[in-house]
This record gives sequence, structure tokens and C-alpha cells, in this order.
Amino acid sequence: MRTIALYTTETMADWEYAYLTTQLAGAERLKPGRFRLLLVGDGLEPVRTLGNLPLTPEADLDDLEALTGDGSLAALVIPGGDHYASGHERLIEAVERLTGRGVPVAAICGATLLLARAGFLDERRHTSNAASYLESTGYLGGARYVEAPVVTDRGVTTASGIHAVPFTAEVMRVTGLVPISMADAWEELFLSGDEKHYAALMEATSAWQNA
Repeated sequence: MRTIALYTTETMADWEYAYLTTQLAGAERLKPGRFRLLLVGDGLEPVRTLGNLPLTPEADLDDLEALTGDGSLAALVIPGGDHYASGHERLIEAVERLTGRGVPVAAICGATLLLARAGFLDERRHTSNAASYLESTGYLGGARYVEAPVVTDRGVTTASGIHAVPFTAEVMRVTGLVPISMADAWEELFLSGDEKHYAALMEATSAWQNA
């Protein structure tokens, strides 16, 4: 079984990860035993989300090492929040280890600020809430900023906080949670609401479930 780890921290933005956790649970109902969600934190102290929901990490950041070692860590997902302009040193160290070993890291909204100030976006194509949002970090990657909902470059996925749907679809593609055809159809449906994309999603889901 592969693990998608979700960084669990104070003021984590609920809407930015809720699509992903739901899609993971749905994929497991269709084909059990493939993926699990792991709430991982800087320690095991309970946190409050931006929506004031209480969450308790199930594992510490150090526990990702064993999952990386046995190849079962599919990705580390870092939701946005209000406290990424400083601190989170242990998270930065974990991201450095994971990217160095080829484990995907996906960050959205405020979490892209952390990646920028830690240097992870200096040499990678990336996006965020706005180019100006990252400039305050003094990072060196401004020329590599892309005006797009989501960008993946060399194992690092970044997205704007208003683009949780494309972010979720990209994480599904990067991790292999579902076939690309399903991720694409799901993204189109949730962006457009067009009935034809619902039909495409049902067709792709049925084909995968019956394969």
C-alpha cells in the first residue's frame, strides 16, 4: 500500500486538501488496498484548521523516512496556511530529503511561500497565488514563475490557493491514485459542471474498476 502524507499544521486551509482526501477515499472504495492517507505533523500535537476543525497528526515528519526507504511514500502534500513566512524548519528539512530521493512534494497557496524561501523554487518552474506573493521571500526563481493554476517541475507541484481542483487532479496524476483519464475527466467536471464531463468520468471510472 502506498501513502499520501498530508502535512497537518495550524491554520491549514480546509478547502485546499478536502478534494484530495475525498478522492483518495473514493479510489480506495473502488479498488481497496492501494493507497492510504497519513496525517503527518511537526510533532503529534493537535492543530486547528483555518475552519477551526481539530486535527491530530498520526505521525511525525521523521516517520516519513521509513516510508521513503521502502518506496511506499507516494507524495507529501502541503496545504496552505497563515504561518509559512517563517519557521517550519523540520518540514523544510523533510522536503529536502524527499525531493533528493525522488518523492513528489505538492504545495498549494501559502505552502509555496515556504518552498520559495527555502530555495526549492529557484531552479524549478512553479506557480503560486501571484508572482508578487513570492517576491517577499527574496528567492531567485522569479523568472521561472508561470501564470497557471498548477505547475509540476522535477517532482515539485505548486498551485494557487484558488485552484484546489487542478491541484487535486495533478496530485492524482503524479501519484497514480487513479488513471489519468479519470483525473482529467474529474477536473473538467468540477471546473465546468458540464454534463458531458460527468459522462466521461463515469466511463473512465467504470473502465478502471472493471480492468
